[in-house]
Amino acid sequence: MLATVSGLFAVVFYSLGTLLQGRDLLQARTGSQHAAQRRMVLLFAVLALVVHFVNVVQVIAVDGGYDFGFFKIATLFSWTIALIVVISSLRKPLDNLFLALFPIAILSILSALLLPGSAAPQGDLEGGVALHIMLGIVAFSIITIAAGQSVFIAWLNRELKQKHFSPVLQHLPPLQTMEALLFELIWAGFFMLLAVIVSGFMFMEDMFAQHLAHKTFFTLISTAVFGVLLWGRHQLGWRGRTAYRWTLAGFGFLIVAYFGAKFVLELLLDRV
Repeated sequence: MLATVSGLFAVVFYSLGTLLQGRDLLQARTGSQHAAQRRMVLLFAVLALVVHFVNVVQVIAVDGGYDFGFFKIATLFSWTIALIVVISSLRKPLDNLFLALFPIAILSILSALLLPGSAAPQGDLEGGVALHIMLGIVAFSIITIAAGQSVFIAWLNRELKQKHFSPVLQHLPPLQTMEALLFELIWAGFFMLLAVIVSGFMFMEDMFAQHLAHKTFFTLISTAVFGVLLWGRHQLGWRGRTAYRWTLAGFGFLIVAYFGAKFVLELLLDRV
C-alpha cells in the first residue's frame, strides 16, 4: 500500500515539475520571474525525490531480501539519476534535463508498480558486494546524465547551425559551457566505472562467471570507449558530433551491460 501511495505522489510531483520547467523554457523567462519559477520546479523535484525514495525502498526491500528485478532496479536508477541532476542543477546549468529525466522516472515508477517480474529476492549482501552495487548505480547514473546532456547539446548545435534563433535558445547557457560540463560528467563517469571494475574483481567471487560475464564484458567495452573519448578530447581536441557519438556509444554498451541480460532472462525467457 505504501509503495503505491508513495509512487503515485512521486508521479504527481514529477509531472508538475516537468510542466513548470517546460513552461519556463518555452516562455524564456528571465530575472525574478525565472527565479520564482525555478524555485517552484526545485520544490516539486525535492518532494518527488523524497516520496520516490520511499517507493524505491518499498519495492526493492521485500520479504526474504532484496528484489533486484528489471523494473525494480530501473526505478532505483531513475531515482539516483534524478537526485544527481537536481543537486548538480544548484550550481550547473542542468535544469533542462528535467524535461527528459522526470518523465523517465515516472515511467519507471509505474512499471515497478504495475508490471510483474520473475527475479527471486536476494538475501543479505556482504559489504564489498553492496559497495560494488552502489558504485555501479552511481556510475550508470552519471553516464546516463552525460548521454542526456550530449543529446541536448547535439540538438542545440543543430539549431544554431540552421540559424533557428528561437526564444528558447536565448534561455540556455553558451554551447561551450554545456560541452565543458559534458566532459566533466564523462570524466566522473569514467572514474566511477573504473571503481566498479576494480571493486568487482576485489569483492565478487568470479567476474567472468556465467551470470556475470555479459555484464563484465560490456562494462569493460564501455569503459574503454569513454577512455578513448577522453584521450581524443585531450590529444586531438575532439568535440561536437564526434564527442556526441562516442558518448552515446559508450552509454549504449553500458545499457546492454546493466539491462540487456536482465531483460532477456526475466522478461523474454521468464528466468531469474
